[in-house]
Amino acid sequence: MPRPRFCYLALLALTLLFSGRAGAAPNAAFITLVPEGDGLKAAYHLDSPVTDLSLGRGPVAWQNPVWRVETPGMEMRGPEVRATDGRAFSDFTLRIREDRRFVDRTYPVLLRLGDRGFLVYGPFLMARSTGIGTGLKHGAAATLPEGGQALGGYFFAGPADYVTPIDAARPDLGRLIARPDLPAAWRMEVGPGLSRALAYYRARLAPRDAVSPVIVYQDRPAPFLRGSVTGGGMMLLQIGGVWRVPRLELKPERDRLLAHETFHLFLRRHDAADFPDWMNEGAADYAAGLVTRHGALPTLAEVQIQLDLCVTSLGDRPLDSPATVARNRMPYACGFVAHWLVDKVLRRGAESDDRKLFALWADMAARDNATAGDSLRQAVAGVPAALRALSLLLTGSGGGRWALWAAAVSEMGGAARYTDGPDPRVLLSP
Repeated sequence: MPRPRFCYLALLALTLLFSGRAGAAPNAAFITLVPEGDGLKAAYHLDSPVTDLSLGRGPVAWQNPVWRVETPGMEMRGPEVRATDGRAFSDFTLRIREDRRFVDRTYPVLLRLGDRGFLVYGPFLMARSTGIGTGLKHGAAATLPEGGQALGGYFFAGPADYVTPIDAARPDLGRLIARPDLPAAWRMEVGPGLSRALAYYRARLAPRDAVSPVIVYQDRPAPFLRGSVTGGGMMLLQIGGVWRVPRLELKPERDRLLAHETFHLFLRRHDAADFPDWMNEGAADYAAGLVTRHGALPTLAEVQIQLDLCVTSLGDRPLDSPATVARNRMPYACGFVAHWLVDKVLRRGAESDDRKLFALWADMAARDNATAGDSLRQAVAGVPAALRALSLLLTGSGGGRWALWAAAVSEMGGAARYTDGPDPRVLLSP
């Protein structure tokens, strides 16, 4: 493949992120990104020399094999960049190649988008040494997100012709980033689903980052359909294999996943105050179903599927506990069941739609001190049986927990029966 031609050397308008406050750090590391072949060079310059600099705000970024120090006489030891002879330094360069690994719940450092575009995970580039802020130097290339949100999550670096509206009829919904020669049929497999989900959520919630969402479509090397959302209002869709082929039988699941990932742009936090996995993933799964069903409650058959997964994977452990490891579908299924209980209570009375549930989510998103468990319990506090069922799911434990849960759900007006044995179940009926 011939080397791509670039007419720019540095990316993004000057932005300082000093522990979240401009001007709070006595030293600053400025980064100039230079496209080179299939990767990027990140040239760092510090205002004042240091003897070591720790990089990578995020999960073990420095252990990733796709980046290395290129400057002679410099090295990386764990997360630290330093001179091999221990001298002070103010300049060094990292070489970053495309990250082709697929590790669940780990963001790639850098991905290629066609021949001329890159998707970079900003937190991995940030200095994390105390008292040192990080900025990206000014350049002429199109970069999204812009301004202070760039290093908060993914950002795109590349030509402006990669960026188009997700829905030409609703340009306010957000932008889609993809290689310009992406087949129109592939784009149409995701465009309507994204547009529908964004319009549905925007009518009920404000985006968490108060920006127009940016959706990035990467069609290689992923053989599957996967979504990742980071701070800054950006979502990565990796779509490959049969998922990008116009097949009618795949459309419901594809649209459900698009709606699930889109919901993360509106509720999920990307900092130390983030909600637990069962809240993030359960709410997203439940909201995606609301989009599909135009706001109607899930059928008992749908709830039964999620409940079976929850009972099997959670067992006698409490859901809302840091000690409970989120395995497989457990946080999705159990979080779905928790929100079903809440939604049933909120629909009592004159209003029988999903707007009260979305109002609850909006309130939670607006308050950084809101905890998931307390917020949901407060929402159902007026219905003792629902409060008991929700509390048993979130913090209950022990062998009798599911029998008590079934009894509480029955008091809510339905029918639930616990069956013990090698394959314990809670069976729901009208």
